[in-house]
Amino acid sequence: MNIFFPARLGVTALLLGSLAPAAFAPAALAEEAKTDAPLALDTIVVAPKTLEQDGTTVTVAPGALSVPPTLDGGALLSSIPGISGSRMGGHGIDIILRGMSKNQLNVIDAGAFTYGGCPNRMDPPSSIAAFYRADRIVVEKGYSSVTNGPGAPAGTVRLERDAPGFEAGKRVSGDLTLGGTSNGAGREVAGRVAFDLGRGLYLETSGEYKTADDYTDGSGQHVRSAYTQKSAGVTLGYKQGGLDLALDIEKDRAEDVEFAGAGMDSPLSETETLRLRGGVDLDFGPLKRIEGALYRSNVDHTMDNYSLRVPTGMAMVSPTTSDTHGGKLEAKFEFGRTKATLGIDTQSNARTAWGYMAMTPAMIDFDAPSSLTWPDVTIAQTGLYAQTETALSSRDTLKMGLRFDHVRADAAKADVAVRGVTPNDYYSAVYGTTYDTARTEDNFGGLIRFEHAFDADTKAFVGLSRTVRTADANERAMARGSMGTPTWVGNPDIAPEKHNQIDVGFQTARQTWSLNASAFYDRVDDFILQDSVTISMMGSTSTRTEYRNIGATLSGAELSGSYTMGKLTFAGDATWTRGQNTSDDAPLAQIPPLEGSLGAVWDEALWNAGARVNWATRQDRINTEIDPGETAGWATLDLFGSYAVRENVRLIGGINNVFDKTYAQHLSRRNVFDTTVTRVNEPGRTVYVSMQMTF
Repeated sequence: MNIFFPARLGVTALLLGSLAPAAFAPAALAEEAKTDAPLALDTIVVAPKTLEQDGTTVTVAPGALSVPPTLDGGALLSSIPGISGSRMGGHGIDIILRGMSKNQLNVIDAGAFTYGGCPNRMDPPSSIAAFYRADRIVVEKGYSSVTNGPGAPAGTVRLERDAPGFEAGKRVSGDLTLGGTSNGAGREVAGRVAFDLGRGLYLETSGEYKTADDYTDGSGQHVRSAYTQKSAGVTLGYKQGGLDLALDIEKDRAEDVEFAGAGMDSPLSETETLRLRGGVDLDFGPLKRIEGALYRSNVDHTMDNYSLRVPTGMAMVSPTTSDTHGGKLEAKFEFGRTKATLGIDTQSNARTAWGYMAMTPAMIDFDAPSSLTWPDVTIAQTGLYAQTETALSSRDTLKMGLRFDHVRADAAKADVAVRGVTPNDYYSAVYGTTYDTARTEDNFGGLIRFEHAFDADTKAFVGLSRTVRTADANERAMARGSMGTPTWVGNPDIAPEKHNQIDVGFQTARQTWSLNASAFYDRVDDFILQDSVTISMMGSTSTRTEYRNIGATLSGAELSGSYTMGKLTFAGDATWTRGQNTSDDAPLAQIPPLEGSLGAVWDEALWNAGARVNWATRQDRINTEIDPGETAGWATLDLFGSYAVRENVRLIGGINNVFDKTYAQHLSRRNVFDTTVTRVNEPGRTVYVSMQMTF
């Protein structure tokens, strides 16, 4: 029987299972070293079937994360140490890794990229991705592989899927999750059913329903955070004889999503995804496997300020679209002690955002737009890459990679006039340029990483990398204004970011204790800064959001560990990040403070229970133009536990924020709906319970 351990990764599941004996005894290690054969070190398993950590890469099963039901993907990911979240409401938590966000990190769902339809990121990729359908979440912190698509200096989040398994004599398998929360009356129902069609064919269907009302913070104040999300998917697949293919058809629908940290809400956002993925094992000399994926995702997003709230001024609505298509093909080789990957990938994302406004919602004329904020912006990228991993000896491994990306970006409707003003007029007024011609880039990146195993339980690494991140649709082509005066304008001539990073790390797992430590330093040339500029005109002042290139540095460190005494385990983690604008000698915005958790767990055969303290220190290094202000330090207490009712039925539950503390994460947005609150506060005391069943 597998009893999963329900705990926040940074406290209890983290490194819990690494206390088991090592896979290789020292004597075996010494004998293997005599022959100089490569030592096949296992990744350090940090909880049985729950989490693995290998250097700066974390792998976890989504169902093993102990978080309250109804959380979206961003909130789910922010339970992993090193990942922070920016909150606008209860849905659409935008993740930050190593002080970087947006397309500074990649979110890849079973080989497919999806980009949200909201310029203000109400629907970041993590809120759309099908976490319930994933078998594994793989988080790569920093730039540790050239195979994960373009850019992503902060890292990559991959959702990976396997073909369903069937017990002998059974043609059907599946799982069901039911859960609810007290704060916000959240409810969740999710299930998967797979059918063995014979001859290697299978059919898998899934559905998920999540809904929640507004939650209350520790002071009992209601926070606009209600939402409903529905998703469904079907996969027709084949796996047999080294060949695996899968065709996915999926739809996600978010309804009546309220945001305390935005001037609008989202009454409807729909995403449709079509994906073909697979691979084949080969034995053609050094060529061992070919795999790839083709995908298309279409996002239709609507936001307004009147469907879910009473408008305080003009009624406004903005329908947007974000359509992405792409693919990837790669070949895997083995040459003696060297494993190599050669590949090509491509993606193209097209975004359009119109705006309409009138005195009342009934007076809005959808034939007469008031703005064109994304003027049909298309960013297409094609990449070629090669990566090798060589066992230099039984203890030493060398990884090297090179990547080239060709980028083409244009704005097809930049010359379309809305109320007598074109996006090109805004670009010209702010930057002295227009988007009459497409911009192209040829970007080169790469990495080199050396790893040394001191023994079967302990290893260290050092890595150097260069990553080039192209500007996104906002940074290139945002075109928002008021009565012809630009207020938020992208820069068509913005240069791509060049990240030059060094990573170092150490990890060990002994019989009763474990430790994992890493640090990074990133010197960024042409960092793309979102800047707020004060404009004086005819005796009055206003602000305008612009983009410019600066020099910057990012640095940080992570530390986690555990110690066990019989059935009691203590564990904790801490993450620190610092960002500096070296051109202006000022802090970068939206950098989390030193934060982490510390907890203890008692583990029995059929049940376990524990407590943890989540904490963050004060953050006073801020950019006053972007950050709402300084943030006080805070600490909260959570209680949790689980009980295996039967071999295939598990109950989990807990109380988060036991003392009902009022606090906000530093990264959370300004509360624009309630100006008496500086930021969108986190939930107050929350009791939750869920049941997970397999069949």
